[in-house]
Amino acid sequence: MQGVLLSDPLSDGTYHISFESNKVWVGERKNTINDAVVYDYDRYTAADIEALSEGDTIATHLNGTEEITALTVESVERENNYVTINGGIEEGGIDLCKEDDHYRTLTWDDFPAYYEVGVAKQLVMADDIELSDGAADFKADPVIVKGDRAVCDAMSSEEDAYGWNAGNTTVTIQNGEITRADRIWVP
Repeated sequence: MQGVLLSDPLSDGTYHISFESNKVWVGERKNTINDAVVYDYDRYTAADIEALSEGDTIATHLNGTEEITALTVESVERENNYVTINGGIEEGGIDLCKEDDHYRTLTWDDFPAYYEVGVAKQLVMADDIELSDGAADFKADPVIVKGDRAVCDAMSSEEDAYGWNAGNTTVTIQNGEITRADRIWVP
């Protein structure tokens, strides 16, 4: 399935990103996140994976590398909504899980195998951006921060111990600006 294509500015959509808190800047006109790394993960149609058999080839970003690998299928194991190809990640293959109408890559911690798409030089925050930050505690309600200055302050805090990475951070872009940012708790 088609993945993320890096454009400047990013097209409307939701993206997994990582950035350093010192790259969040207050600007004269707009607040920004600079040099954010954009990530994606492999997705496959359900029909393609359900028809996959030994001898077929599957294109993948093996172990989250940026290069696409044409992996020849030597074995396929299916159990419920999970598929293990060539022994899974433990043996140099890949693991997939079904989500809705497609399959996606799976790592040991059940997250996708993210790979780097590229660097977005400047992500502009909308004036009415909203941040939902649940990184501190899985059981607690996320902290909601609204407005570009308040979000900028929250993202650039030197006291933040959780970081902003592909596994916990997504941003939603609309009309060339970040309208929402979400950070989740990750064990």
